[in-house]
Amino acid sequence: MENNLQKDIIYSRIKQMIIDGQFGMGKKISERILEQTLGANKAPIRDALKRLQAEGLVVRKAKSGTYVFALSKKELLDLLNFRFVIESQSVILSFANNQDKLIDEVEKIILKMRLALALNQGVEYLHLDSVFHESLVNLCNNSYFITSFERIAAIMDTARNFLGNNLEHMQKSIIEHQNIADAIKEKNIGKVVELLREHILPDFGAYWQNFNLVDKE
Repeated sequence: MENNLQKDIIYSRIKQMIIDGQFGMGKKISERILEQTLGANKAPIRDALKRLQAEGLVVRKAKSGTYVFALSKKELLDLLNFRFVIESQSVILSFANNQDKLIDEVEKIILKMRLALALNQGVEYLHLDSVFHESLVNLCNNSYFITSFERIAAIMDTARNFLGNNLEHMQKSIIEHQNIADAIKEKNIGKVVELLREHILPDFGAYWQNFNLVDKE
């Protein structure tokens, strides 16, 4: 049991390092650096990397090593379209099933986002950005939508931290999140869905505008 606990801890720490951008998208992950940083031996590190590979966060290349995933423009487009479908349908259900709780939660998160932005806490802001969108889904009372969202959450969080970690993006982002929160408070679900479309999809979304193709070997 102790070995399993250690494996889970190592896995969680490496996963968070990837999400936070300590290993950038498309960059090679050094097992030796992980051993030194985490004070762990090779076995739990390799076990963690296998788990992360299954989740799509890393790619293992023969005779080359392990790399953080990279997204082509087509893959990013597919991810954003999938995300919009899941979020928009989930928020409709959240609105129907937990309207008052949804209004309360998004208002609280917006206040924290504004504080993080005012204090120039970019990492915290991007974490709260993720929490905001999770709240739209997690109150829907539908395990299929929640599970589908969880499947892409870490990939989306990694991409968000990679593509959105700049002041211009965050200043645009807080306005868009506030507009979504206001529409929820106004109980205008049609407007919420349309604002999500503009926030997420490439015709409007900041991720597409900020996208720099990471070469995939």
